[in-house]
Amino acid sequence: MGIDILNKVLFFLLILSILNIIRNGFFLLRSFTEEEKFLLDKRSLLFLGISISYVVLTIIDGIKL
Repeated sequence: MGIDILNKVLFFLLILSILNIIRNGFFLLRSFTEEEKFLLDKRSLLFLGISISYVVLTIIDGIKL
């Protein structure tokens, strides 16, 4: 039962990470089309880095419990 809950939490975090990457990618593309500078504060950059690393690790290793 505990492993099922942990799997659901990890899957939920994976979905949130993917949405975070898509959101920042959209803002990056929009800044290119409008020719304005794309800026991220330190907190957003940290969350983006964690999201990218989590998605890459999940692709490479998968979720194994």
